[in-house]
Amino acid sequence: MAGRDRLLAGLSFAFLLDEMANGMGGLEPLDALLVLAINQANIAPLTRDHEARARYGDLDAPAPDEARRPVSINAVAASLGLPFETVRRRIRRLAAGQVCALSPEGVVVPASFLASPVYLQSVMLGHERLRRFYLELRDAGLVEALPPAAFETDGVPVRAAARLLADYVLRASEGLMREAGNVISVLTLVALLAAALAEEGRTRGLSVRAVALRLQLSAETVRRHVAELVEEGLCARTSAGLLLTEAVLARPGVRALIAENAANVQRLLAGLAERGVIRAWEAAEA
Repeated sequence: MAGRDRLLAGLSFAFLLDEMANGMGGLEPLDALLVLAINQANIAPLTRDHEARARYGDLDAPAPDEARRPVSINAVAASLGLPFETVRRRIRRLAAGQVCALSPEGVVVPASFLASPVYLQSVMLGHERLRRFYLELRDAGLVEALPPAAFETDGVPVRAAARLLADYVLRASEGLMREAGNVISVLTLVALLAAALAEEGRTRGLSVRAVALRLQLSAETVRRHVAELVEEGLCARTSAGLLLTEAVLARPGVRALIAENAANVQRLLAGLAERGVIRAWEAAEA
């Protein structure tokens, strides 16, 4: 793998791991990914409307419930490669905690959750990690040409940036699921990719316990999914711990995954530039 590609992959998978593992609103990573998928489906029609994008770009301006399009549990399960019953059970638990709202039409993430202090705090933490990721890429000379801003903004449109970040996480998850099969294996694979492509260029082994702690999952759950990754040839057990070897990184599927991720990162940055986020970040630095 070329040095530039490896550096970009290492920075982006470390960033993706942070965003996926840290969750949102105090939720477990898997529940957070469900909420991301539901919310993005809810607001999909609004993201194609220039005026709606401007209206609901600020942190204190979530789209109202009546503007949200419900999505079926089956569609959410299919989008994440998870069993229907697993998703149904988790969504019912989220609904009991008022994170989601269920109706005969489907499920929505209500504006009340998206305006809650715990959610807003997690959005700000994720936004700061997103800003640092951009600066890492910029300082490493990895940012390609970006479009001009198409929106006038006062300050940083944090909620708009959060939507673009959610799009990136979900697109990355799609490609990862093609290789790993399900979202829990994806979380494990991202942790291993981040370690294998670390900026210092050395391969680091991880223990099952370390992966489980990072992902807020039980060690038994991680051990079961690691066994599946080993069987598929996507990682190796060694005396140093779990590793993604150079042979694994050279697999056509993994190489395609890394190339797709590079395209997804560029799409994320282009969206942030078009929405005026990067301009606001640069102005704050000046």
